[in-house]
Amino acid sequence: MTQPIPVFFSINDAYAPFLSVAMTSIIAHADPKQHYDLIVLYEDLNAENRERLGQLATTNVSIRFVTVNEDLMKQLAGEHMKLRGATFTLTIYYRLYIAAMFPQYDKAIYLDADVVTTTDLANLFNIDLGTNLVGAVQDTFAADNLQSVQYVTQHLQLPITDYFNSGMMVMNLKQMRAEKFNETFTHLLTTYHVEFIAPDQDYLNELCRDRVTHIERAWNVMPTKQSRVTAPKLLHFSLFGKPWHYADAQNGQYFWEYAARSPYFAEIKAIQRAFTDEDRAKDRAAEKSLLATLKTFSEKDRDTIQQFRREIARN
Repeated sequence: MTQPIPVFFSINDAYAPFLSVAMTSIIAHADPKQHYDLIVLYEDLNAENRERLGQLATTNVSIRFVTVNEDLMKQLAGEHMKLRGATFTLTIYYRLYIAAMFPQYDKAIYLDADVVTTTDLANLFNIDLGTNLVGAVQDTFAADNLQSVQYVTQHLQLPITDYFNSGMMVMNLKQMRAEKFNETFTHLLTTYHVEFIAPDQDYLNELCRDRVTHIERAWNVMPTKQSRVTAPKLLHFSLFGKPWHYADAQNGQYFWEYAARSPYFAEIKAIQRAFTDEDRAKDRAAEKSLLATLKTFSEKDRDTIQQFRREIARN
């Protein structure tokens, strides 16, 4: 058997039901001749959820749970880390420390929990990154909205076609370690306190500037106003319009195909039934607020980012 393919997630208890769907889809398409190591990084994931998720493991798909060490938690503490206008969880930063935490792996896949795959993840893992730091797909939500296009092009000073979504990444861990990626990120995070709308994703886009292998859109199909992908390989139910909330969610049929096989199926259906008109109104308000917030970044923020970027270039 070849070396295992490591696939990382970072979640808390709230996302355990949806991670079970992601894992179910991965296992359904796993090559029986290949080993897959599914690694869940967590801060708050209770024993019951760890046991239920762990029971999905098969002879060639292992599932393990890893807590983040205390030193890292101290680095990630502080008001300046919080997401604007959203429920904050430290787990958003864990993916940036995978290279340092797992020196045994030279390459890995990172996935958000709200995904399903329709094909073998070995096909994604085998994409050649060369010396690039990550392989990823353009963020279609950012490209869909004028406010987010302006934020990316003016605040982050990136072409919108280069701005990638960090919910699916192939990570060149060996190259990251060689370039002290994690040390640079920690220094920038704690020194500059730059205001970002999506701190983890925006840091990744800045740190990986011009070092990204752009992967075909089929590997991270998000809800979008753009033309549909006819043969999706990985569906990502990012941001608003989750299928476990909305019966008409874009691409929701793919989610429910695997949710029906998940040990959390009953809970997921109950979550959908419990989602009220008031909750839907809150979703619409949250999306409107997010787009409005994108306009609030100041010249001072951009000046800080310029300084921030010059330091990245020196390292």
